[in-house]
Amino acid sequence: MKEETIAAIATPHGEGGISVLRVSGEDAFEIVNAAFQGRRKIRHTETMRVYHGYLVDGEEPVDEVLATTFRAPHSYTGENVVEISCHGSPFIAQRILDVLIQKGARPSKPGEFTERAYLNGRMDLVQAEAVADLIQARTESSRRVAMYQLEGRLSQRVEAMRQALINAVSLMELELDFGEEDVCFTSRKELKSILEDMAVSMKALIASYDRGRVCREGVRMVIVGKPNVGKSSILNALLEKERAIVTEVPGTTRDTVEDVLDIEGVLFKIIDTAGIRSSQDPIEKEGIRRSLDALEQADLVLLVLDGSTALEDEDQQIIRKIAEKDKRVVVVLNKSDLERRLEQTGFADKINVEAALTISAKKGKGIDELIDKLKHLVLGGGLPNEGDVLLTRERHRSRFQQTVAAIEEAQSSLDQDMSQEFVTMDLRKALHLLGEIVGETTADDILNNIFSRFCIGK
Repeated sequence: MKEETIAAIATPHGEGGISVLRVSGEDAFEIVNAAFQGRRKIRHTETMRVYHGYLVDGEEPVDEVLATTFRAPHSYTGENVVEISCHGSPFIAQRILDVLIQKGARPSKPGEFTERAYLNGRMDLVQAEAVADLIQARTESSRRVAMYQLEGRLSQRVEAMRQALINAVSLMELELDFGEEDVCFTSRKELKSILEDMAVSMKALIASYDRGRVCREGVRMVIVGKPNVGKSSILNALLEKERAIVTEVPGTTRDTVEDVLDIEGVLFKIIDTAGIRSSQDPIEKEGIRRSLDALEQADLVLLVLDGSTALEDEDQQIIRKIAEKDKRVVVVLNKSDLERRLEQTGFADKINVEAALTISAKKGKGIDELIDKLKHLVLGGGLPNEGDVLLTRERHRSRFQQTVAAIEEAQSSLDQDMSQEFVTMDLRKALHLLGEIVGETTADDILNNIFSRFCIGK
């Protein structure tokens, strides 16, 4: 059965210099040709060429366009593809899309172009996911890890592991075929060494997930503290703008205030919270509830204490809340411009303090040091470089963890001198799990979940 030809607007909605529409499928040239008027017909054009003309609806020109042709398999999807560049009016782009649909194209689903690229062997599943990550990249670190995966660095590592497992399984199954003749194609000692090296390599990749996730998603950092310790002043100082209202009145912040900060290629999603304390005010109580919810979801907590006063019950209450949630904490002793009365004692052993600094948000002192400390804590190894292969998605980490477990089962079977059938069964399971990472063996529901998260037109 012939695959339907699909079409979509590939550029974001809104006015701009140009809009681009993409058409992909066996009939792409014929469909565009039926609505294109130029010096040459689209069906007769060469691949990877740009042609000037008009996109028409019947006899009426809709817009002056440029049509770029890509003949299968030399295209993004591996199919015949035509990309139409028109003037950047959302109305014009939609009119052209309507004409293409009238001529026989079907509106594409989210991610369908990239899904076809995957299904046609133009990229594997890791690379397809990297396309979505590149589209969503907001910092240098997220761009780099996505680009490295699109280039196939993780895929190459997975493929090397798969080949090693395929070789091992093949030799063991060959031995089973010659079982009565007592032929040995690979020693158990050699196989155990191969499996041990593979498990070590996989565990190193699994350990890279925290750093890779930070590069891809950023860090969710929550600023907490009792009222009037300077949380909003610190937020404003970090962002270098008046994002939150600051007054001398305790409890000014009644809701969470969120913004983002790019610290040398790492995205920090900063949430300023309402001061946490006991309150009967229904509005303030709701703000405190939201503060605790934000604390629950935090990757990193900025605990702000008033360095000019001793710890109070409200401070201790917040420290206990943080301890319950076992979060990484940076302690900030604010108001260093006043006489210092608080030392870093009495709480450091109760929570996971990664660093402690003394600053004055009011005077702007210590903010640069705080930014340097945050950068070091989150990405101590610096931005990903040419030699780095990092896991960035939970799907990848989960499959590697399951693969390691299967390999360790095989190792246990070897240690117990069990029958080769058991060892082979465990290795085949590991092989299947590795295949799921790159899409060699992947269920349809997983594919649907991955590609449904893409934007339409990609």
